Amino acid sequence: MPALPSGGGAESTGYGGAESTGYGGAVAAFDIETTGLIPGVDRIVELGAVLFRGEDVLDVFDQLVDPGIPMPPEAQGVNGISDSMLQGMPDIAAALPRFLSLLSRGTPVAHNAVFDVGFLSCEISAAGLEAPEGPVRDTRTLARRAFPGRFSYSLANLVRDLRLEVNGAHRALADAHACRLLYLRCVRAAGIERLTRSCGEPLDFTTHAPRLARTAAALQRAIASGEEVRISYRSAQGERTVRTIRPRAFSCMGGNVGVVAFCSLRNERRTFLLDSLTILQPASLK
Repeated sequence: MPALPSGGGAESTGYGGAESTGYGGAVAAFDIETTGLIPGVDRIVELGAVLFRGEDVLDVFDQLVDPGIPMPPEAQGVNGISDSMLQGMPDIAAALPRFLSLLSRGTPVAHNAVFDVGFLSCEISAAGLEAPEGPVRDTRTLARRAFPGRFSYSLANLVRDLRLEVNGAHRALADAHACRLLYLRCVRAAGIERLTRSCGEPLDFTTHAPRLARTAAALQRAIASGEEVRISYRSAQGERTVRTIRPRAFSCMGGNVGVVAFCSLRNERRTFLLDSLTILQPASLK
């Protein structure tokens, strides 16, 4: 594991402080809490965002959301959000406009952003709202560049190892603050230009994330029906193969959503990351 950057103890979430140079313009760190892992299937229960420029926090947003469905015990066990806490809260269509307004005031950034953006793009589309323009930066990708060779790039482990002082975890505003502090630490370690250099297909609210949400919805239908699905899959080495799978269940590996399925090509049970999977023949078209 690489040595941690030097310089003092834990980094506080406290507001204020002189604006630092080299951070670029305003940034909007955000996070969501949900009833489960699958965009288009599960629902958002909390929105959190922090608008900042350098060390200065400019604005915050923190809102519980009524998902319209019971809170599953598994999700409540992670984030501590109960049905009673969600009673009387606005639904997602009512909560989104102010949240999106804050995001529009800076460059959006989230940790494992494909998860958050996938959920948000589904809800934005369902509510008939305008999605934010431009790419979304991912602090997990930035951390890989700033601190290469680490065993884990989960937000919790980075917060612990980099000694970022955050009050709470698995709540939207607390994780948005953690994302903010991680972003600042990455910029200090590697510089804004190196961190934001092109690194493949950009993530945004209008193309990449909605495609993942559609993929998840199609796989959910295949799981429910027991049907096979023909897919194209990109391996970690960048090789792409076409195969037929029979999806069984969704899983989460290090913050990545995958689908557990029987693979006809390998004749064995395997897990496929949704971000690397393209459905060629959805179950609904069979």
